[in-house]
Amino acid sequence: MLALKAESCWKEADLRGAYPAEISTELFERIGGALGTRLGPQARVMIAGDFRLSTPSLKDALARGLLATGAQVLDAGQIPTPVAYFAANRHEQDALLIVTASHNPPGDNGLKLLLGGRPPSAADMSALRELSGRGEFRIGLGSLMPIRPLPAYERFMIERWRHIDPEFLPELVVDAGNGAWSEIAPRVLSALNFKVRCLSCQIDGSFPDRPSDCSRPANLRRLRELVGSLDHAVGIAWDGDGDRVAAVDGEGNAVSADALSILMARELFLPRGFGEARPASDAVVIDGKLASVVQREVERLGGEALLERTGHAFMRTRMIATGARLGLDACGHFFFGELHGADDGLFAAMTLLDCLQRSPLPLKELVKALPPSYGSPELRIPLELISFAKAAAALLDGFPEAKVGRMDGIRLALPNGIVLLRESGTEAKLSLRIEGVTADSYAQILERSMSLLPDAEATIQAQLQEHREG
Repeated sequence: MLALKAESCWKEADLRGAYPAEISTELFERIGGALGTRLGPQARVMIAGDFRLSTPSLKDALARGLLATGAQVLDAGQIPTPVAYFAANRHEQDALLIVTASHNPPGDNGLKLLLGGRPPSAADMSALRELSGRGEFRIGLGSLMPIRPLPAYERFMIERWRHIDPEFLPELVVDAGNGAWSEIAPRVLSALNFKVRCLSCQIDGSFPDRPSDCSRPANLRRLRELVGSLDHAVGIAWDGDGDRVAAVDGEGNAVSADALSILMARELFLPRGFGEARPASDAVVIDGKLASVVQREVERLGGEALLERTGHAFMRTRMIATGARLGLDACGHFFFGELHGADDGLFAAMTLLDCLQRSPLPLKELVKALPPSYGSPELRIPLELISFAKAAAALLDGFPEAKVGRMDGIRLALPNGIVLLRESGTEAKLSLRIEGVTADSYAQILERSMSLLPDAEATIQAQLQEHREG
């Protein structure tokens, strides 16, 4: 049973699962051995991890496996995932391994990988999985060298955003969710002279204050209530490992990923938006789950909109391949050409603050002035209720007039809207998003979709109610 469970943690471009049933120290030691064997003699591998309770033992297991093959291991410690990406861009290495389950529940853990500076391909993951299972590893005597990337990262951030005048904002409320930015973000923001008020800024890998997923407004109730009670404040929140960001306006409303994406794109295309060193490309990589208004706005701004599959590996690979300026994601990941295509929740927060500093309008008014969009939040349907194959077949049969795209699941383009269904790469759930050209067409497509998915209707209704109540 345990072996079968361990197999389920292998995803298309990373690993994710419950600890220790699916993710275990034994598995991670074998992965270290497999990667060290695959990379060859004297491979240089950087390892890092988030602050989950299981991370230290899993990171140590990776190191043991690597060292036994003769690898040179650079140990960056427990840091936010974006700081690990930053370190990887400044240290010569063949691979980066980050022990993290990102926004998943506290009992989960996982592994994010970069091989040669790029996310792994399906073939890379298949080979690593096969070799780790076979257990035939090279034997060598490796070396371990601790490194401290955090001071250099903080210096970079403070220098990069020193031009912002914090006086435009009476108060900034940050909710780190007991995660990886808990101590670092307040320190950087205070060094930039922001008036910072902290929520859940004590590191605790059990995430006692709220779930680590900051993309759900219901998880940000304390932040929203506090910001709404203050005068002209803005709220910022991050997920467990720090690569996602969320924002709350002065009325205590969570700002949608669609709205944040448009604001990020507008800031990017300002003449001074990203400083002098921004990439020359006008390409913007757009997660296919985002509302179509995001693509239209990028094109209106003069950008080249490139639709891509959901997921870090696909978004970042496309960023690197195209030299894109920006990547926009429906769950709060923002990828920056300036950061070699990496996503960084703190850098994204600073980009938003830069945008707000330049605007005569507060965040709530900026959002209200954006082009209208009529659609659902991302609706998450457990696979135990309905399989992807069954749900897809029902929607395809129920919308025979649709033009069907299959880049990521199925995308049904209708005369008056869109239905997108895909299987999550990190959880045993389906992702459903529905959009209409008008409020009426959205309501019609939503009602029709729910009638086609009766096994999931109650779950969809509950999530829609939660979203309405905010």
